[in-house]
Amino acid sequence: MATKIAYDLIPPDADALDPENVLVMMTGPLTGVAPPSSSRIDIVSLSPVTNLLGGSSAGGDFGAALKFAGYDGIVITGRSKEPTCIRIIDDEVTFHDAEACWEYDVYDTVDCVKKLGREDVQVACIGKAGANLVKTAGGISFSKRNLAARGGLGAVMGSKNLKAIAVAGGTKGGVKVRDTKRLMEVNFEIQKRIRESPAFKKYENWHANIALSLLKARRPYFGDYEEDYWEEAEEAVRNAKRFFEEMATLRPNSCFSCPLRCWAWVEYKDEEAPMVACQGTFPAILFILKIKDPELAWKVYLRLQREGMDIMGTAAVIAYASRLGLVKLGTEDILWLIDEIVNREGPGNVLAEGVKRASEHFGVPAVYVKGGMESWSSDVRPFRGVALAGAVSESGSISRAIHGFPASSYYTKPEKAKKVAREIVGDESAAEPTNYKGGKAKLVAYFENEHIIADSLGVCDTPMLSIPLELWAEAFTAATGIEMSPPEKLHFYAEKIRTLERMFNVRRGGVNREEDTLSPRLFESVIRSGPWKGGSNSTGRSSRG
Repeated sequence: MATKIAYDLIPPDADALDPENVLVMMTGPLTGVAPPSSSRIDIVSLSPVTNLLGGSSAGGDFGAALKFAGYDGIVITGRSKEPTCIRIIDDEVTFHDAEACWEYDVYDTVDCVKKLGREDVQVACIGKAGANLVKTAGGISFSKRNLAARGGLGAVMGSKNLKAIAVAGGTKGGVKVRDTKRLMEVNFEIQKRIRESPAFKKYENWHANIALSLLKARRPYFGDYEEDYWEEAEEAVRNAKRFFEEMATLRPNSCFSCPLRCWAWVEYKDEEAPMVACQGTFPAILFILKIKDPELAWKVYLRLQREGMDIMGTAAVIAYASRLGLVKLGTEDILWLIDEIVNREGPGNVLAEGVKRASEHFGVPAVYVKGGMESWSSDVRPFRGVALAGAVSESGSISRAIHGFPASSYYTKPEKAKKVAREIVGDESAAEPTNYKGGKAKLVAYFENEHIIADSLGVCDTPMLSIPLELWAEAFTAATGIEMSPPEKLHFYAEKIRTLERMFNVRRGGVNREEDTLSPRLFESVIRSGPWKGGSNSTGRSSRG
């Protein structure tokens, strides 16, 4: 629905930061209805980073609160003359002056909005980066905790002079479903399966050794893939592990209706920030920015979180800036450059445009995926299925296919990875990270569909991938009364969504197979053998065919 609304309302020649762009916040049919992890909200718009369709998803409580207020979604058009906050309390919608908090960070904005009258409101807002139209790093933050970070959609919100949206509801009845009895039966079964799943056992107690697990599973990503390994990475991991286990205080927590505790409030020296274990954002700061001092890594993380910035995108931009001699990685200079980007001052004004535009400005090659989106936190060259996802994803992000993708865990759990590939596409060689043979393309498409299904249902993909698709199809049928049997129909509709996304981008002009690729740098760089699992001796130049 979000993509269709965007397709219908956004003119083909629109600019992402002009008033004719549309920002769509959409829940799913299961959001707030009861299935475990039914907390998600999807944000869709024209991305200022790629000038293509932009999509990002977030958990927490905002999506459920919107449903309780009686709405499936919010569509924001035009531009306010003055900085504005929207307040939605059931069927009462009011607009408030946000001039006083326009320069606030995310935390202060949430506190300010809650003073409007109800402490229980859930808040979607932007920090200073979004207000200053920082394209690559401006995300939309949800009540200090969850972030729809990818694609620069916070800059779209800022371009509309919209600082925050506050939502609360539930006084006029709950969310209506078609078959409550059947839905509860399915919910209890899903709950039981989740608690028995490896994902639940993995996140039962938020684990501080995520950095170590990420290091073992993938080659770390460095600025422009100039280096193959960082000799002090192991020390950085040990220091981070000690930080979480001995220095910081952790309060594990969950999103709405989810039994997993995959994120926690981390408190250190009277400051706190939420940290999601499954995304590896803190390890990205360690590895990409080469920070072995955990206190400095914490300062960087806290700064990015408070400003509502895409940690993956910002880290990639700063690492690129280090190649230009603008910043020294592993030092306090990183905090200075973050401020330069947030305030669009000095070199930060160029870097705020994203790594692709920065590379065009400075004339130094950079690494990015389709449309100019900054890559994920690991080197994609040894993971060709992940690279393929980055080349063809209509939203320009490889995150849609990387989670759960067997190639990502092949170097640590090869037998399990091969088993998953064999069950899905009938070819275990599809799990091998460095080949394109057999069912690799089909496997990439399958996991893209799985993530589209999760986003469209309004559930988190972490538990969703651990539970048979039949149960999610049954939950959909019980909630909506629309038959979704056999469950493969969900994949059919995911393909339709994917096609609509493609139509949006094709209509933008200039989107064709030649643009379904990665930055030239990724086809020219060499991988030297090193201590990282998965390093090959060399890649040479590869054909983009």
